[in-house]
Amino acid sequence: MSHMLTTYRPTTGTYDEFLDAQGGPRDHWAHIGTTLQQLGHDDLLRRQADVNRLLEADGVSYNTFEGKDPRRNRWALDPLPVVLSSSEWAEVEAGIIERAELFALILADLYGPRDLIRRGLLPIEMVYDHPGFLRSCDQIGIGTTAPMHLPLYAADLARRSDGRYVALVDRAQAPSGAGYALENRLVVSRVFPSLYRDAHVHRLAPFFRSLRTTLREAAPTGSPNRSDPRVVVLTPGSWSETAFEHAYIASYLGYSLVQGSDLMARGGRIWMRSLGRPEPVDVILRRVDDVFCDPLELRPESQLGVPGLVDAARRNTVSIVNPLGSGIIESPAMLAFLPSVAQHYLGRPLQLASVPTWWCGDEESRRYVLANLSSLILKPSARSIGRSAILGWEISSGELDDLRGRIEASPTQWTAQEAVEKSTTPTLTVSGVEPRRSVLRTFAVARGDTYTVMPGGLLRVAADVDGLFISNQAGALSKDVWVLASEPESVTSLWLHSGPTVEAIDPTGSMPSRAAENLFWLGRYAERAESVVRLLRVVLDRRNEFASDLNPAGTACFRILLQAVSQVASAYPGFTVPGQVVAPGPELFALIVDEQRPGTIAHSVRRLLDAAYAVRDQLSNDTWLVIGNVDREIIELRDQADTNQPVPLQRTLAAAMQSLLALSGLASESMVRDPGWHFMDAGRRLERSMQLVSVLRSTVVTVNDNATESLLLESVLISAESIITYRRRYRSQAQMETLLDLLLLDSGNPRSLIYQLDQLAHSLARLPRPDGQGLTDVDRLMIEATSLVRLADTARLSMVDGTGDRSALMSFLDALYGLLRSCAEAIDRFHFAPLLPQRSIGGNR
Repeated sequence: MSHMLTTYRPTTGTYDEFLDAQGGPRDHWAHIGTTLQQLGHDDLLRRQADVNRLLEADGVSYNTFEGKDPRRNRWALDPLPVVLSSSEWAEVEAGIIERAELFALILADLYGPRDLIRRGLLPIEMVYDHPGFLRSCDQIGIGTTAPMHLPLYAADLARRSDGRYVALVDRAQAPSGAGYALENRLVVSRVFPSLYRDAHVHRLAPFFRSLRTTLREAAPTGSPNRSDPRVVVLTPGSWSETAFEHAYIASYLGYSLVQGSDLMARGGRIWMRSLGRPEPVDVILRRVDDVFCDPLELRPESQLGVPGLVDAARRNTVSIVNPLGSGIIESPAMLAFLPSVAQHYLGRPLQLASVPTWWCGDEESRRYVLANLSSLILKPSARSIGRSAILGWEISSGELDDLRGRIEASPTQWTAQEAVEKSTTPTLTVSGVEPRRSVLRTFAVARGDTYTVMPGGLLRVAADVDGLFISNQAGALSKDVWVLASEPESVTSLWLHSGPTVEAIDPTGSMPSRAAENLFWLGRYAERAESVVRLLRVVLDRRNEFASDLNPAGTACFRILLQAVSQVASAYPGFTVPGQVVAPGPELFALIVDEQRPGTIAHSVRRLLDAAYAVRDQLSNDTWLVIGNVDREIIELRDQADTNQPVPLQRTLAAAMQSLLALSGLASESMVRDPGWHFMDAGRRLERSMQLVSVLRSTVVTVNDNATESLLLESVLISAESIITYRRRYRSQAQMETLLDLLLLDSGNPRSLIYQLDQLAHSLARLPRPDGQGLTDVDRLMIEATSLVRLADTARLSMVDGTGDRSALMSFLDALYGLLRSCAEAIDRFHFAPLLPQRSIGGNR
């Protein structure tokens, strides 16, 4: 390891995870460090590229906000794992279990007898003034055993210079990161397969098996489904910071991913708005902060929660994991009193101590804080958006004076902590391996009368070598944590069940109406993007053929196709403005890359991605291999416009088409024909029908000279992917009547209109509907549209009337387009739950 030892220089005065005090590798790093050294820096960088590729293929993201604009960022993972020995992990595990048990006791007391307040062990102001203490949740619990008052727990740990861990932050509301830890493990084990096998690393699957068991056991005692309760994962939505993890865990555990609008309170319990009848919910694994969970009793302006949820929890008809009100545990001020609380409950100090903390509501502590302000970290006692930690040594004397005044004005609102010199860990960079400060988040789940701890967890390292503040929002990297097993680990399955045959859940009862709507629109946006791609490819080909304007028919065809693009994409004014036709380059470029403009390819792809992220738990991992490529190609094209290089429009369109076709093939060959698939297929068939009608309306209704007409008919057939069939069938004798026969009436042509309508009717017939429901508006519109096409006389529609146009064809296409649009609206009314916007009934609190 000579090269790594020569270039790797730990920060003076810190504990380094890799090297000991003498500068040699620690024992448990020996094998792994040797292997990494043998690979060399160039090979490690190639594996970093593999990591990035795998993360992108899996669609792993962490969302951030720039102002009010959301951004999906690729999850940042360093390929070098962090290695911990079995013996040192045993100490951490024991400390985590003890802290989790202690906080469960605190939570049970604060929402029960409040003995800690009466004894003076917790100041009443610290508890009652904290927004995380929810008075409306008093006496609400989900279990009789102490750990079940806090089913999930996580802690951020830092290692001091002496090698001992301290707890920086305790997470109890909706601890995030476990799903990312599992994804990190899957990726790193693929990148270093033999190294991972030889290292004998503790597996993470047992933790998630325990999580499933705990969620099942959390079901209310009186639930009729207690032996097999319905569990859902409540997410704020696809734009929340950790939305990937919400969908990932829901999919991994086999639970429905829901938003607040998917749930409703009725008859004192919670129900899910499913495709069939409303389904009762027994357990909610929430990823929404507790104050946003119920606008009736908590935060009235919230649109993330479920009105009536607190009442259902109070009636013990639904269990919420973690219980509402757990946010009080996350107050940094709690750490100042934890030693005395631990002595009261345990009769001894905590094995895993907290970072030294002072609550400014205590007079003596406040004097110490004000005297040492420049060397401490100041935190608001209540965590909220826009209020972050202040590093006393990084602000000016004037800012220190201002901070001192704020503390003296509202002392209970401030907490100070000692700055911990965090340990460093080897991190791969383009210039070599550097030491970066790190924080470890590990997780515990209640099991019986104690806790099970994830072996390892999620390690985050600073974004640069001098970084002190470690946060995903600040660009921190993540790492996989390898806890080495002292003996071979028995392999158990998350899924294998040896008991009685498990009854399958009806798919219509496990899919929220919102998910079905997103799948419907996923199909529509995919087809919309594909249609514009096909038409633009034809336009660019005609542009290349007739760029010189020496062929009048070619020039006329090109101009008609340009106007058709604007009309088909509804991207107005576009080429409906004559000047744009003269110089089409900028508009053609915008039709591909401008995602803010409806009708463009980028806009459709962006909406396609939004719909896919909203139903991530319904889609396979292979989906992200496909749709991520479309977005990447468009972004690269947009970025290339800022250079002096030629902009490769055709190459981008070809790559986009390849990905969209792959998505269509994936849906056709890999998705189960459940209601979700039928909704997506219905969206695709409906949109393809509307796009084909729109292309015909904008190209062949107006009559042109024979040469122009011939080029137009050929262009339409190419955009409809039917040119080869037409040439074979009609021997290149272009006629309007035969074109309409092939594109409208040929049921054997998978691109024809009647084929789309037949497939649309097939999918719609397999969607859930109330028992005894007769003909619906959707049925009537489908019958009318299908009859209109089947009865069409293509010879009559092809005729030119006295005005010089095909008026009969125009009337036919207009009527058909109106029916299809009405059908889309009827599907929306019939199948998707119409939700009125929530209105506050009490104003802000």
